Amino acid sequence: MSDSDQFSVSRAEDRAEIQHRVHQFCRAVDRMELDELNEVFHPDAYDDHGVFKGTPAGFIEWARKRHATIAFSSHHVSNIYIEFTAEDEAFAETYLLIWQSVTPSSSIMANASDGSSYEMISSNRYVDRFTRRDGRWRIQTRTVVPGSAMRVSDDTPPMLADGFVRYTRDERDVAEQLRLELGAKK
Repeated sequence: MSDSDQFSVSRAEDRAEIQHRVHQFCRAVDRMELDELNEVFHPDAYDDHGVFKGTPAGFIEWARKRHATIAFSSHHVSNIYIEFTAEDEAFAETYLLIWQSVTPSSSIMANASDGSSYEMISSNRYVDRFTRRDGRWRIQTRTVVPGSAMRVSDDTPPMLADGFVRYTRDERDVAEQLRLELGAKK
């Protein structure tokens, strides 16, 4: 496709929807609203998360089990490069950092066998093939490409002073309460 096609007004709408799907994926995982991933992937998509390879339905179940013991998860998206390869197909490469509080059962690090919980920070890329069907952009294939990861060594995480709203990954969280109040969540 020509450079002018890549940046047309209609492509701006397409880019916005693709970026929204990337952000929607991250939020669904971090908030444990994993059924939202059905809006991110086509039903026949393929996901390669390294330790998981398979369908969106399989990924949702794998993530549900893995994240059951992760107290904190935060995906930080930075660069998203999108290149349209056909009218209804796009390449997207997303750079991100992920911070998670993991346990021995949820760790994906090969050398984390001492049996303790810890904080993990990793840099990654999502390499995605997006396709548009029925007017909706969704992921057709995703490959997670890790860059580096580190285990935060301090075993005693700092505690915030009383008065701060506490982080939860369920409906008690302040963000979920506001979404409910505003009618964004049913």
